[in-house]
Amino acid sequence: MGVDRELWLRNKEVMYKRLLNDLHIGYLDEDIEEVLLEIFKRRDSYTVSSCSGRIVMVDCVLPWIRRNSTVVFKKHKPISREEFLDLLSKPILYNLWVVITSPIIHVVTADLKEARRILVIGREAGFKHSGIISIRRDGIILELRSGVGLTQIVKAGSKILVDISNVDELVSMYNNVLTSGKERLEKLKELLRKYSEEEH
Repeated sequence: MGVDRELWLRNKEVMYKRLLNDLHIGYLDEDIEEVLLEIFKRRDSYTVSSCSGRIVMVDCVLPWIRRNSTVVFKKHKPISREEFLDLLSKPILYNLWVVITSPIIHVVTADLKEARRILVIGREAGFKHSGIISIRRDGIILELRSGVGLTQIVKAGSKILVDISNVDELVSMYNNVLTSGKERLEKLKELLRKYSEEEH
């Protein structure tokens, strides 16, 4: 099944307008803004959904079971000592988990050649867990993802499971994991610019 180029171009225009609107209203995560714009500059690529990486705290039985789970904290920037201690002090229903995710970017390309090019650039930037997730009439959808991340239970019911005396070290570790993912975003931006110049 081949990609319908006209449909792909119409969709790219729609997504570009949405990106510009998100920029205008301040909805777009600033840490990923330049990467997305670099991808849109390419003739045969655009993005549909993305996240620059974040620290999330979830009240749930297990973090991969969404039923009855509640996100109690979400931040794309480093967490502070005070924020973490405040969250530990609040009552929960089940377990409190810290989940740190790396950047994830979904790219739609117009052909397989461009898909391969984006994957090569992504993997060079540290997005090692990347690949094609769908081939459709309206484009080839790629997911750029790295292996950076952390999932840790910190509270079960009313019982805190981490040593509060080590809170500074814990918070530092969480922020280092988050930062490590964002460093890959910076590398991706640099490589997109580098290869774009070489291609032209």
